[in-house]
Amino acid sequence: MLRSISVKRTASGYVQATFQAAVDAVIPPVFQGSGGSIQIVGAAQLGVHKYVIRQLDHSQFIPVGMPVEPLMSLSMSTAVMLDAGAEELVHIGAMTDPVSRMLYPEGGTFSALSRINRLKAIALINQLAIPIHALPFPYQNNPGLIQTMMESLHQLTMFGYYSEWFGYGRTRCLPPEEQRVECFPPGWRMSGYPGPSFGYRGLRGFLLKYPHQKGADGYE
Repeated sequence: MLRSISVKRTASGYVQATFQAAVDAVIPPVFQGSGGSIQIVGAAQLGVHKYVIRQLDHSQFIPVGMPVEPLMSLSMSTAVMLDAGAEELVHIGAMTDPVSRMLYPEGGTFSALSRINRLKAIALINQLAIPIHALPFPYQNNPGLIQTMMESLHQLTMFGYYSEWFGYGRTRCLPPEEQRVECFPPGWRMSGYPGPSFGYRGLRGFLLKYPHQKGADGYE
């Protein structure tokens, strides 16, 4: 059983690898067409992990007024929690594939799992089937926040993948007021969204015309 969790890692590489593995499990690349000749890129290929990390580290998940000052970013503590779920999965022998660190060498146990096992680890965490007393702030003994975050991982991955975020190009990691759409995002094409129409903001209503039916009802 996992008793304590070490966070003595290179923060940037570890967090990046962990969230790459997470978004890759939620939206993996797929192949379509005759003989699988057409590849549809997954969330990791579009760099959606950067979107998720940024959203977490600029979010309001940590309640205002909590007495403990965070010792690490929310993305780091979430990555540590994902590793806790992975280590628990290994401990109970519920893996279906062997671990491999080839794809994400800077990551921890979670990043070394196969896609299906990463989803199993997330499910374990969501079921609170891990030692939550050993988790870092703000997740320690906080089951509500743990489950909220596991749901948010899926939601944020979907938002980053299907929204205009990738289309912001070089401005995608800038503050919202400095972001500009530089290309047509793949998510728009896959969802059938035609793109923004800047005339919508000028709509002030519709002109309705009622034809006059003289004498149709006995009235002039």
